[in-house]
Amino acid sequence: MSKLIFTLICLSAFGGAIPCQAKIIYVDDDGPADLNNIQAGIDAAKDEDTVVVADGTYTGDGNRDIDFLGKAIIVRSENGPEKCIIDCEERGRGFDFHNNEDTNSVVDGFTITHGHGNGGGIACHSNSSPTINNCIITGNWATGSGGGISCYSSSTITNCIITGNYACWDAGGGISCGGNTTVSNCTINSNTAHYIGGGIYCGSGNPTIINSTISGNRAGCGGGSACNATDSILTLINCTISGNSGGGICCIYSNFKITNCILWDDMPEEIYLLNGSVMVTYSDVRGYWPGVGNISTNPQFVDPGHWQDDPPTGTWVGGNYHLKSQAGRWDVNEGRWTKDKVTSLCIDAGDPSSPIGYEPFPNGGIINMGAYGGTIEASKSYFGKPPCETIIAGDINGDCKVDFKDFALMAFHWLEEHQ
Repeated sequence: MSKLIFTLICLSAFGGAIPCQAKIIYVDDDGPADLNNIQAGIDAAKDEDTVVVADGTYTGDGNRDIDFLGKAIIVRSENGPEKCIIDCEERGRGFDFHNNEDTNSVVDGFTITHGHGNGGGIACHSNSSPTINNCIITGNWATGSGGGISCYSSSTITNCIITGNYACWDAGGGISCGGNTTVSNCTINSNTAHYIGGGIYCGSGNPTIINSTISGNRAGCGGGSACNATDSILTLINCTISGNSGGGICCIYSNFKITNCILWDDMPEEIYLLNGSVMVTYSDVRGYWPGVGNISTNPQFVDPGHWQDDPPTGTWVGGNYHLKSQAGRWDVNEGRWTKDKVTSLCIDAGDPSSPIGYEPFPNGGIINMGAYGGTIEASKSYFGKPPCETIIAGDINGDCKVDFKDFALMAFHWLEEHQ
């Protein structure tokens, strides 16, 4: 008897089962595929399956108010958000999560536009915490809150562009969030809220925003971000908040924790506080804000965004918020490192206890402030002379010599987990 047959008999005898292999389901609305709309693909899927959506613009029934039905599946575009568009035609949302989905329910790589509802592009209700990755959420609107996305759960939003969304009468033009929602590596700009929180609004819980740029948004209070929920804490880590109309941050009866951030050129002020608390550390705040490690100095952005005409009615022109460096900073247009004539004082100015993550060498051993701190696009450290041509063993901070500073940095981060 072969080993395979023997194994099958044993599994059958003891009630065992051979798990089914996860499958890929293809969706294309105008070509050969398994199914012709996204909802049909989800309906046919089982846990661990992947629904792949071909390039094109998807409209009509089955392509709006899309329901994951509680399934732990991946729904992704075939070639990225620029080529795969869900147009809701102002008749509903893109995706509506309300069936206890968790992080294993993943939306990846779509442009979602012309959605309408609280959470115009995507709504994640309090019992659902999906993962939203690599999406462009644009041109959506809500009569209440969350023009782009509404997430009152523990959702994860990463590598997304959230732009040009609108909350007509309430809060959170770009994102309205609560629970333990995490937003990371996102660009949030040109969103509008009639009342509060043009870019991001915290309505409850303890959301966290990491390595994100929040610029050119507008609201009555807190064009960049706002929170007015009692006992809520909105945490901002390594974010750049700039050029927002209605102020950078609006804190009313709530709490903010801000670390390694840059708040610059928001109008009329960087931080508005009323009956709450704003704890700021190791951040660059125009006009200064009291706290450990804080500074007030021009951050030397490569190309800060700006308003054409007056902000209440004008158009926001996006910028480049990398920090200038004589040792080198990442040129997003050229896809290479380039050197500037000045070096930002926000480089190596973050919290010394924060992991430096993926910052390229030479990095000074201390994380940069701003949205790119701790990432592979962090601007390099400059020590008053050209960077070392040869990397020296033991030179932790990249100043071309091995000394006590290197030992101190190594000891300080000893046994630290890489993030």
